[in-house]
Amino acid sequence: MDKKLVEMLHLELEPVGIFFGNTTIECELEANPAKRNCVIPFVMAAAKGKITSMDEAGCTCPGGAVGACFGDGFTRLNPNIHMMLSQGLGDKTPEGAPLMLREGERFFCNADVAMKWRQNMPFSEKAYPRIVFAPLSKWGEVGTPDLVYIFANADQISALVTMQGFYNGKAVNTLAPFGAACHSIVYAVEQMDKEEPYAIMGLFDISQRSATIKDYLSITVPYKLWENMVKGLDTSCLTTHSWRNIEKRL
Repeated sequence: MDKKLVEMLHLELEPVGIFFGNTTIECELEANPAKRNCVIPFVMAAAKGKITSMDEAGCTCPGGAVGACFGDGFTRLNPNIHMMLSQGLGDKTPEGAPLMLREGERFFCNADVAMKWRQNMPFSEKAYPRIVFAPLSKWGEVGTPDLVYIFANADQISALVTMQGFYNGKAVNTLAPFGAACHSIVYAVEQMDKEEPYAIMGLFDISQRSATIKDYLSITVPYKLWENMVKGLDTSCLTTHSWRNIEKRL
């Protein structure tokens, strides 16, 4: 049924299982601590068929360390993150620093407001000592994932959001928090132990949108939400005339 969901949604990329703390599975791509590594390319490589991994040393992006659940990467790696996310350091910017630190990314009106966002981040240490990303086709080698990360276009997102309410009748089952490209992972971790968890949309960070697939967003879900989606496929919205009309352009 897992593969059937992929087929019915016409997903071009495989759903990615996220495994926290896995130290045994052999990975085809591991983050090099000598490089500045963004989390999303490792998720993308998994969606294209490889098993990939990162540990704290290899997760060298401050926001990435947060998103991949290696604790408070902001404090460790970029204590001025709230300045960069707001109006920048201006003339106080160190020589050679990137333009985004000087000008700011301007997601928040000032540093104090940006700090509110930072302080409300649900930091997690779930990933230690290593986080593993594996395509659906290789889950059998790794085990049952903790989370499932799905790259999807607008039509596919509409179906995935709709399917979240199939068993509970609620209108709001999906959240769309602002964060870095990988922060849907840490927000989804916050949902894992809830009786009625939310799905988390992501890839809203415009500073990284140019590096992701055009017209795609993501949905990240605790594994039990994935189970809900795949068990009800034969009577879901994906079997209706409405979806068949959408399928013609997928």
